[in-house]
Amino acid sequence: MSKNVFLALLSLTFVSVSVYVILRAQVQPNRTKIFIITPTYARPTQMPELVRLCNTFRLIRDIHWIIVEDAEYTSNEVAEFIARCQIPITQLHAKSPKTRRIRGSNQRNEAIRWVRKVTKSREMKGVVYFADDDNTYDPRIFEEMRTTVRGSTWPVGLVGGLTREGCVTDKKDPSTIIGFEASYKPNRAFPIDMAAFAVNLELFHRYSAAAFDYTYVGMQEGRILSQLGFKNAFELEPKASGCTEVR
Repeated sequence: MSKNVFLALLSLTFVSVSVYVILRAQVQPNRTKIFIITPTYARPTQMPELVRLCNTFRLIRDIHWIIVEDAEYTSNEVAEFIARCQIPITQLHAKSPKTRRIRGSNQRNEAIRWVRKVTKSREMKGVVYFADDDNTYDPRIFEEMRTTVRGSTWPVGLVGGLTREGCVTDKKDPSTIIGFEASYKPNRAFPIDMAAFAVNLELFHRYSAAAFDYTYVGMQEGRILSQLGFKNAFELEPKASGCTEVR
């Protein structure tokens, strides 16, 4: 066998193995899929921030990213970005009302409608997560949230002037949340940031009317969680090593 033929066969084998590994990583029907919902709007920092998220989400298997533009129609700029990102992404749009101070509600609701529509089969295992485009995310939390039974939570950093905000657990029992550290209305039923919780997909089907609104400024996390059957944040499952690590 000539050297050129050997190298050609070796190259073909490498490509075949690579394709097999990639396909096997992507096609896992019993693995929980994470639906990541991101509202976005046109501004100078939009593309850099979406690129940052793309670089993080590329590290995570079995996800579907839903980008919802605050606009009357989808833009070519975001469409071109999606083509470059090369992970499963759906591009949607929903315009925010000009008279409301809360941004993101219409966009998140549009994504929730889409998720409900494409996951009608109750056999699909899934988790829904709301990832704003101006945040930075630790890839580890996505594997942790994948095991969410109903709803889960974990501490996040640099929120409301705090270096750490979120759940606190019992040192003797890290599976039990005993309190929360928060700067904004710490006594509210859900004193957590939008980036600090995930919900099992099944609850979005069980509570088919659950949605965000434009009434409660700074309390949208509690609005959606209360409509999904939670009485307070203490009912959420602690992640990130029993809420001892920031994600």
